[in-house]
Amino acid sequence: MRYKIFLILLSLLLSACATSRIEPERSSKRIYIVKANDNFHSIAFAYEITTRQLQLANPGIDPLRLSVGQRLVIPGRNVESLGVTPASKGNFIWPLRRIDISSRFGNRNGRLHAGIDLRAPRETGIVASAAGRVKFSGRRNGYGLMLVIDHGAGVESAYAHNLQNIVQIGERVDQGQLIARVGRSGNASGYHVHFEIRIRGRAVNPEPYIKSGS
Repeated sequence: MRYKIFLILLSLLLSACATSRIEPERSSKRIYIVKANDNFHSIAFAYEITTRQLQLANPGIDPLRLSVGQRLVIPGRNVESLGVTPASKGNFIWPLRRIDISSRFGNRNGRLHAGIDLRAPRETGIVASAAGRVKFSGRRNGYGLMLVIDHGAGVESAYAHNLQNIVQIGERVDQGQLIARVGRSGNASGYHVHFEIRIRGRAVNPEPYIKSGS
C-alpha cells in the first residue's frame, strides 16, 4: 500500500515539474505605449537603441505623427535581431553629401590604402555611414583626429584626418547623423576624409557596401 502511494506521489511531482518548465524567451521585442511629448528620438534613447532600429521595427508608423496611446514595438539592442546584418551590401551610405573621390581602396605606392579618400572643403560635415556606437574618438598616428563607429557583429567604420569630432566614445549615432568635420590632421596633404569599413578587424573596399543613390 505504501509503495502504491509513493508511486502516485512521484507521478504527481513529475507532472508538476513538467508543466512548470520555463520556456525560453522567443523574442526580445517589447511593447511601448506612447505618452504625451514622446518622440522617436526620446523613446530610442530611453531604450538604448537607434531611431533607425525603432523605425525598422515599426514600418507602418510615421515617426513624425505619433499619438498618445499608440503602441510601438521596441526591438532588442542587437542589430541582427531585426534581420539586418551590418555587413550586408547596401546598408551603408557615403559619409559626405557630395562625393569627390581622390583615392580609392587598394594598392597605393606599394602599400595597401585601406579606405577611400573623399575630398571636401574644410569644416564640411561628415555623417555616420550606418547606425552604431562610437568606439573611438581621438588621435592616432598617421590618421590624425579619427572616429571609429561599432555597428555590431564585428563591423566598424572609420573616419580620419578630421578637423573636429562632434560625438564622443560610447555615444549612439544614427545613420546620416553629423559626427565630425573635414580637416587634414595627421598625414594628409589636403582637406578630405579617409573612410574605411572593417569586418572583424580587416579593412574591405567600402564601395560595394554603399547604398546605391546615397
